[in-house]
Amino acid sequence: MNNYLICNGVTAYKEAPVSIDILKNNTSQVLEAINLKKAEENYIVLDQKEKELQNKLEVEAKNYPNMNLKIILVDGSFGFVYRNSSAILKVIEGEKAIPASKEEDKAVFTVEMLLGSESKNVYINGSVKKSGSYTFNKKVSSKEIIEAVSVKGTFKGMYLGYPMAIFIGEADLNTELELTTDYITIFDETDCILDKLKTIAEGYTKESCGRCVFGFEGVTQINMILSDLTQKKGKTSDIALLLDLCSEMKNQVLCEVDGTLASTVLSAMNNFKEEIEEHITKKSCKAGACSKFVTYHILADKCIGCTDCVDECDDDAILGKKKFIHVIDQDECTQCGKCVDACEEDAIVKAGAIKPRCPQKPIPCKR
Repeated sequence: MNNYLICNGVTAYKEAPVSIDILKNNTSQVLEAINLKKAEENYIVLDQKEKELQNKLEVEAKNYPNMNLKIILVDGSFGFVYRNSSAILKVIEGEKAIPASKEEDKAVFTVEMLLGSESKNVYINGSVKKSGSYTFNKKVSSKEIIEAVSVKGTFKGMYLGYPMAIFIGEADLNTELELTTDYITIFDETDCILDKLKTIAEGYTKESCGRCVFGFEGVTQINMILSDLTQKKGKTSDIALLLDLCSEMKNQVLCEVDGTLASTVLSAMNNFKEEIEEHITKKSCKAGACSKFVTYHILADKCIGCTDCVDECDDDAILGKKKFIHVIDQDECTQCGKCVDACEEDAIVKAGAIKPRCPQKPIPCKR
């Protein structure tokens, strides 16, 4: 290719359309920045859904008659892959966005890079009172991020998404970060890090191109292991296997997309290893978020012995009769939660690591 410039306008996260929002609000400035680079060939890559933005850019580009600009529309459902320079070059050449290298191309820019912004827009959600877009200096501490949002409960940690791919706990709040992600999730005490890690890993199954054995198989194995851990099927050896697998993936994958998942897992294990291991060693999910670790209990001081929950249970896991305090057989319970909705007395509660004291067998009601 000749002297070229590529502006990547495809968002990595659908829920965090940071780059596309900036482009929509600053089309003239972006085109001016492209023009000043004086490349022979210029490209702007957009999600195929952005037809209106494409038209707007094409109209405004007429103000720069000497700028050879082509706007390319792509399938934006694969967000991460377009952050890889080799993949986006394939798009320019009319091929599929398949990564072939980890090397960065200095001719590929994000919208914010083109504008030379000293700040970073990022979308924050999770256990915060107000999800939305926030602006920070590019270099910022986790503490400053927390201070800018209102955490719903007690702060536990945060996840800084692709390409940063790191989990941060309370101990690292003062560490300075260089923000490159568009997406941050905040966790409080009601969130389980293992459960959140599994959800993140599942997202990578849609991003992996499948061409790289270590990448495709690694992502598959990571998801299988994390699923077992959340399903109460985890073994102590799974932790060592997970760490070894992720370490090898970082060195062996052909691009950074799948390697970023490996970095994410290693970061979570480094900062929240005790919480994750408790799912194996103590068969406990502190947050009560992993359904297989949750148990349901009938509170003796609230149960009136109406048998509504007994009738609702398809697995015959609730013992009791009229005017007797009912008891849930934990060996038979499948944690479906139907009994909770059936009880008008709010006598049935869900418990995580801390269990309420309840009768071992049905006894007469005192109410």
